[in-house]
Amino acid sequence: MTDPEDYSQDLPRSSLSRRRTRSTILFLAVMVAVAFLIGFLFDLGPEPAADDVLSDVGDFPAGHIWFNTSEPLSLYDQLSRHVVVIFFCSLETLSDLEYCRRLEELQEEFREQPLAVIASVQTSETSVDQLWDTVKDWGVEFPVIIDNQGTVSRRFNVSTTPALLVLDARARVSARFFIGWDRADLSGIVEDLLQQLRAMRYTDIRIFRPDGERYIPESISNGN
Repeated sequence: MTDPEDYSQDLPRSSLSRRRTRSTILFLAVMVAVAFLIGFLFDLGPEPAADDVLSDVGDFPAGHIWFNTSEPLSLYDQLSRHVVVIFFCSLETLSDLEYCRRLEELQEEFREQPLAVIASVQTSETSVDQLWDTVKDWGVEFPVIIDNQGTVSRRFNVSTTPALLVLDARARVSARFFIGWDRADLSGIVEDLLQQLRAMRYTDIRIFRPDGERYIPESISNGN
């Protein structure tokens, strides 16, 4: 019995190389397609439990001063089923002032819809009246929580300012911005999240309205 002849040697080297390249590309393409298919099938699975979905974000901590609202706010109470934009800043720079103006415009644009804009202000200022005057001087009309010990930032996993978080109507982080968010299509992001909310067909949403008042915890008012 004679050994089979090796005809591959008769092929030009360049032709054999091209065949091997095509085989490699085809193999990689099949692997990518399989990976996408597996990911798609996992997306069709049951929705994760609420505790798992919300594990990366907490609620506003208690015991803090609030401006433009007469009571402390909660993502799961007054702001339930709202798209929420949280701006972390110091209210000390011209950039912060410009960002606040843009957020005021955003709030006005979606005034009749369940959107809430919140500012978390990191400051070492201890005078409630001075802080209140600053908020009024800057023309900030949306709610402001005073984060003088960094508790709010830690609760929302924010380590620098300025920063911006956009939460969907189920209090999940949909977007994080640390720089450049002023160039992002913030209105488009909010509109997309509101459309998702409309698809849920809720009929009992009470839209939150800032009341222009202020809330001072007893521990702080007694300390003054």
